[in-house]
Amino acid sequence: MKKIIKLIVLMQIFFSFSLFAQNNAVAPISKALDYDTVEESISYLKKQIEKTESNCDKRILYAFTASLEEQASLYVDASRNYAKAAGLKVTQEDINSFKLQKNAKPAEKIVYNLLKKTSSILVLDAVRTALNAGEGETAKSYLNSSIRNSKDEKIQAKIKLYEVWASLCGEVKEKDFNSIVYLLKAYANMPEMKSVRVSVLFTLWYINDDAEASNLLRNEYPKSPEAQIVIGHSQIMPTPFWFFVERKGSALVHAVNSDGKNSAEPKASNIEVAKVKSEEPKASESNVEEKIKRQQVGLFGKKENAEALVERLKEKGFIAKIESEKRPSGNTYFIVTVDENKEGNMGLKLKTAGFDCYPIF
Repeated sequence: MKKIIKLIVLMQIFFSFSLFAQNNAVAPISKALDYDTVEESISYLKKQIEKTESNCDKRILYAFTASLEEQASLYVDASRNYAKAAGLKVTQEDINSFKLQKNAKPAEKIVYNLLKKTSSILVLDAVRTALNAGEGETAKSYLNSSIRNSKDEKIQAKIKLYEVWASLCGEVKEKDFNSIVYLLKAYANMPEMKSVRVSVLFTLWYINDDAEASNLLRNEYPKSPEAQIVIGHSQIMPTPFWFFVERKGSALVHAVNSDGKNSAEPKASNIEVAKVKSEEPKASESNVEEKIKRQQVGLFGKKENAEALVERLKEKGFIAKIESEKRPSGNTYFIVTVDENKEGNMGLKLKTAGFDCYPIF
């Protein structure tokens, strides 16, 4: 009888330990990883979220779903799900209840890492993906939440940087643009902004062709991805955010004076989003919707890198060409583009083939 009781006790201990080590979010995440496509995984996880009652498990599933949506460039959905995850409270007891074993499976590692993510970090994830979708106002609304109460210096630094990025997403008047540049230069020298200094310098270089920022990146952070882009050894990060950002010179910076009229014509480049004519558009043309003319697939500082991408595209059946753009700084960049097709789905075809691309109107 004693042996039977011992066995029952041992089984109960083992069973409780399994629950203790597993967490209810592990099983659905493990199954989601087995699907052939990201879309199938996302669809499955959404159904699991509806069935989940625990705030802790639901938060993990929302955050994981958002991470998959971000990988699939579904930035709007990702932003919303990161925000939902951030809004669900997790206790310290929930976090401590999950212990990662030595031979942990991938799903268990994912759960462990997501459990450690604070609400503030998840809000920043929501902001980042909102920015990638070009939704500056949505990003600002997330930044105006309880995250501002964070005492973490690195989080506060990101809040300041993301606020600048959010302001750059929309139409920017000349005086506001100059204020942003001034603010970024101040941030670049603040000790409390050290954790995001590389991003600040890169932003200055990108929007303002800032020679000093370029030199600082090259000299102080020579191995950073940002420095490699400035030098021309790498192309710009594969997210659409930088293509929404206003830029001095090649972007359309809206210079407006006190009477509300344009005080200066925006400068044009050979890869500008829209052609700007000095004369007013005719009445019959004023409501014509702009159409996508081509897809930008890459931006390089070296022509041979652009040519290599053209060859890769050719292997996949795409006809690509190289255009050049000379910046005010004197640097010349090479842009790889593919013309839009009659069906208007060239962007989808490129992404399906594994190429990031952004529309040029």
